[in-house]
Amino acid sequence: MMKLLKNICCCLCLTIVSLTSCSSNTLNMVNRADTESVGNVSISDDEKLFYLDLNTPEIVQPLEASDWVVEKPKFVKVEVVEVVNPKRHPISFQVYYRSATADVYLGSFGLFPADNPGKFIVATQNKVKNDGAIVLALVRPANVGADDTVKVGVRRIKLVNDR
Repeated sequence: MMKLLKNICCCLCLTIVSLTSCSSNTLNMVNRADTESVGNVSISDDEKLFYLDLNTPEIVQPLEASDWVVEKPKFVKVEVVEVVNPKRHPISFQVYYRSATADVYLGSFGLFPADNPGKFIVATQNKVKNDGAIVLALVRPANVGADDTVKVGVRRIKLVNDR
C-alpha cells in the first residue's frame, strides 16, 4: 500500500512539473501577443527601424507635420520590436520632449522580461508642442561588461490620444 502511494505521488509530481514547464512557455507566448515579438518581425519596406545600443543610447526624432494626427496628443507611443539582450540586463528608457530651449522629461518605461519587446506609452503632460523633437534614451544598465550586447530596435515614435 505504501509503495503504491509513493508511486502515485511520484507520478503526480512529474505531471505537475511537466505541465508547469509547458504552461510557462505557452504563457510567455501569450504575453508576447503579436507574432512579431516571438521572432518573426514583419516590417514593411517603407518602415524603418531605429536602433539603440550601449554605444548609441539615444535617438532623436524631430516632430513632423505627419506626427500630428491629433490636435493635443495625450501620449507618446514607443513600439519596441527587436531586443538583443543575451544576458538579460535590465533595460529601461527615458522619454524627453526637446524644445529649442531645453529637454523636458516626460517619463520612463522598462522591458519585462528584459528581452521582451512591446508597446509602451508615456504621457505628454501637455508639454509637447508642434516643434522640437522626441528623445528616447536607453538607460545604461549597471554592471555591463565590455563584451556584453544590448541592442533594441524601435519603430517610429508616434503621438496618440489613446493606447
